[in-house]
Amino acid sequence: MLAGEYSVLHGGHALAATLSCGMTITVDWHPHAAEWEIHSNLWPEPKFVVDDHSPQLDMLCRAVQYAAKRTGMHGGTIRVKSDLDLSAGVGSSSALRLGICGAFLSLKNDPQKTNTGTLPIEAIQAAWTLQSEGQGTASGYDIVTQYAGGLVEFSFEHSDHRWRPSWFRHDLNGLEDVVHVFVGGHGAPTTKTINSTSSWLEFGNRFDRLMEISETLVDAFNFTIKWPTVDSVKKLASACGAVRTLFTGNPNFPNQVKEKLATIPGLDQTWSWKTTGAGGEDAILLIGTRHTARAAMLALLEIGWHPIDYPFAAGAARITGAPREILDNPESKQASSTPRPSSGGANK
Repeated sequence: MLAGEYSVLHGGHALAATLSCGMTITVDWHPHAAEWEIHSNLWPEPKFVVDDHSPQLDMLCRAVQYAAKRTGMHGGTIRVKSDLDLSAGVGSSSALRLGICGAFLSLKNDPQKTNTGTLPIEAIQAAWTLQSEGQGTASGYDIVTQYAGGLVEFSFEHSDHRWRPSWFRHDLNGLEDVVHVFVGGHGAPTTKTINSTSSWLEFGNRFDRLMEISETLVDAFNFTIKWPTVDSVKKLASACGAVRTLFTGNPNFPNQVKEKLATIPGLDQTWSWKTTGAGGEDAILLIGTRHTARAAMLALLEIGWHPIDYPFAAGAARITGAPREILDNPESKQASSTPRPSSGGANK
């Protein structure tokens, strides 16, 4: 997420972008099995989901249970391969949910699917339902950004008990010239961070101010990406500083980063920085050209933060069908889903 955190939950806009890293979820469905076995490079031991409707506390297992119940596919093998650890805080949990829902629904809709294509649109709603249930509240900006790919401006309405997202894509050329994603903090559990930050905003009567400066930041990003002049970068740095300053009193704010960067010349004038997504010790954004933000980059390296080694990219989530030899086996039906984590998402 580049801009709009928390204000998007109250009718504002969010701006988010995808990185070139990704996560692949392969679902190998065995129609006569009654248990899902889940393997990944993210954890050492397999996880299991049995078709007994017992509550699943693990986020991924809950997603598998939900998708299995919705599709009637109750057993097989799932493999999760991710380019980044979940603690990076760039939308990995929403990618898991979207990938599981996309693969299950694709298999249910067309068990013999062999062509690469987009995820079923209903996977967005299913993933948001799981995310909202798990976090207590969710805009779904990260799910939609992963589904669409690229630089996405997003807003939503929630009426008649329905989530109604709206989005459109911008050209992201030039984004990485002024936005640099850093990770390496202690992480911030999404649900806990969202709840405490939302309470802090509400009881401090800060939402009106947040809405105003967030919309200014969204506009500044869009303008700077199209016309990256010295003046536009300065206006972007100033708008970014206003949002960061508001969140400085948040109990989850990364004060070590604040202290390290506070004395570097040009802060909120030629360069800036901010937390992103739920906030706290997840990914942070450095704003400015590589020249104007160089001193801040070096300072972050000194305290253990490092840039993500993946550029911004326009790739969207997609489905890849099973190889021919899998389809020839009547006991196995397979689909792979590759959702793209959104830049700066703060989910675990």
